[in-house]
Amino acid sequence: MTAWAWILVQRVTDELAGRITSGELGPGAPVPTEAELQDTHSIQPAQAYWIWRQLQKRRLAHMTRGRVLVVGPPAEQWPSMWTPPIERRIAEVVGVLARRIQAGEIAVHERVATQEQLRSEFGISREVATEVRYRLEDLGWAYSIPHYGIFAAPTDEWPAQGGGE
Repeated sequence: MTAWAWILVQRVTDELAGRITSGELGPGAPVPTEAELQDTHSIQPAQAYWIWRQLQKRRLAHMTRGRVLVVGPPAEQWPSMWTPPIERRIAEVVGVLARRIQAGEIAVHERVATQEQLRSEFGISREVATEVRYRLEDLGWAYSIPHYGIFAAPTDEWPAQGGGE
């Protein structure tokens, strides 16, 4: 995807996120379909897919069984008293990387780590490494550039209290 195409994805994602956070699209409301996004914004199918993916990564919407993207978290959330071991491991790795970014060990706009570096250093699977990267981005510690990687975010985008999760 070209840089311009990715910028358009971000703009449309931000517009939809604004509609969700303002309440214009309330919990349970369907998000415009990929076809509707293509028609409304004159974008390609891949861009519509990435818009949907970004909304899910931001935890603003979730996919139903009928492949409909709806606003809000999934109804079947894990009980807060039990966190699966994989979630704990993701939180640990995110915490370590967030502290490195905060301490300046990973400079602003510097690549955080490749998937292979995460797998090697922390002994995690490819899927867990991918989720760590998404989580860092969701929390504001990092940003991604497709096909280039994930980079430490500027300090003004960091979470207010610091820390990992």
